[in-house]
Amino acid sequence: MLKSFFTKQFIGFLFVGITAASVNWVVRYMISDWIEFYAAVPIAYGVGMATAFALNRLFIFPHSVIPIKTQAKRFIAINLSFVPLVWAGAIAFAMLFELLGLKKYVEEIAHAFSLALPMLATFLLYKFFAFKDNSATEEL
Repeated sequence: MLKSFFTKQFIGFLFVGITAASVNWVVRYMISDWIEFYAAVPIAYGVGMATAFALNRLFIFPHSVIPIKTQAKRFIAINLSFVPLVWAGAIAFAMLFELLGLKKYVEEIAHAFSLALPMLATFLLYKFFAFKDNSATEEL
């Protein structure tokens, strides 16, 4: 399974993830003028999640043998399971940065750090579960 991380597919996944995380981060930044940070993080996560699904399906896992509705359900389940981690991570990083004396951009930096937390686990779950193709089972 470790060799799954040393592939073109994983590099593509990183680029898709960076793109989706950027969308997530920008949406959170934009809505933070109207919504508190703790509420804006999960809302932005949903927008980033939709972006990630579309890009992963089109570019990273285009040969999936799973029907699109099942892919979407599995993708949503995987990502919703990580909402508490990203949410708690964002708040914990913000508190840590404030404790360390950081004064500017605390929420922005904390949110960016928290978005990276589920990366490796989600790649494996997408590859072998949500977007599984015939070659994925051979790699296990």
